[in-house]
Amino acid sequence: MSEKFYKELREIVTNQSEELIGYWLEYFDDDQKDEAYRYYDDFLGFFEECLESKLDVKSDETEAMLLFLTKLQETVGIENFYHFKDSVYSCYLKFPLFKAMNNVSIFDLENASKLTAFFESLTSSLMLKEHQNNRNFKEQSSQELEQREAPLSELWDGVFMVSIVGTLDSDRVLKIIDKVLDFLEQKGSSYVIIDIGAIFDINSEVTNQIMKLNSAVHFMGAVPMLTGITKNIAKSLTHLNISLGDIKTFPTTKAALKTILDAKD
Repeated sequence: MSEKFYKELREIVTNQSEELIGYWLEYFDDDQKDEAYRYYDDFLGFFEECLESKLDVKSDETEAMLLFLTKLQETVGIENFYHFKDSVYSCYLKFPLFKAMNNVSIFDLENASKLTAFFESLTSSLMLKEHQNNRNFKEQSSQELEQREAPLSELWDGVFMVSIVGTLDSDRVLKIIDKVLDFLEQKGSSYVIIDIGAIFDINSEVTNQIMKLNSAVHFMGAVPMLTGITKNIAKSLTHLNISLGDIKTFPTTKAALKTILDAKD
């Protein structure tokens, strides 16, 4: 790419900034133009620095441009940034530059391709970053949800509780068992209070999953104690003729904890 291209494009940015910004502003409503003007004036400042590095997409100048566009994306909102009407922020950047380049006879296939590749690289980087941010957010939200659904807490020396919220299925119970066993391995607790008072529904499948958790705790040498047995849960178990086997059951966590402390005295 010739030095003439970068030199004349810098001159266009410097001397024709009002015309360039005016082209972009045509896509905005009157009440949006003052704000958009400031954004594009800043954009041209960053773009001029990118020309100094010859539109190198790996340069510090391009990184600064990406940071600016990321902040702009956050300011105007992701929908507005990529919405067809407002995608002048990303998709239409090159067109007024092409027109100005043609006026000074530097518009050809090589130069147009270079400029297009640069702007497409910016847009692709922004979209990939947004996708990664969304993915990270979903993963973090999923982890936080799992933690809220079955939080672990140490109530006393050698005694901890796991609270189960929602619907208990085979996938969830395996995750809960892993958490409980990891905790037991690290802490060496003697008692595990399993609170099921917030389970949405009690049926044979849920009972089977609870029995699995009970067995896993037994295998680690700890004593499982089931709490949160409300009147409705007791009725459901009786109506379905479901047995919890040898699991120790208590109406409240307090009652279970009292039994443990009495046994220690």
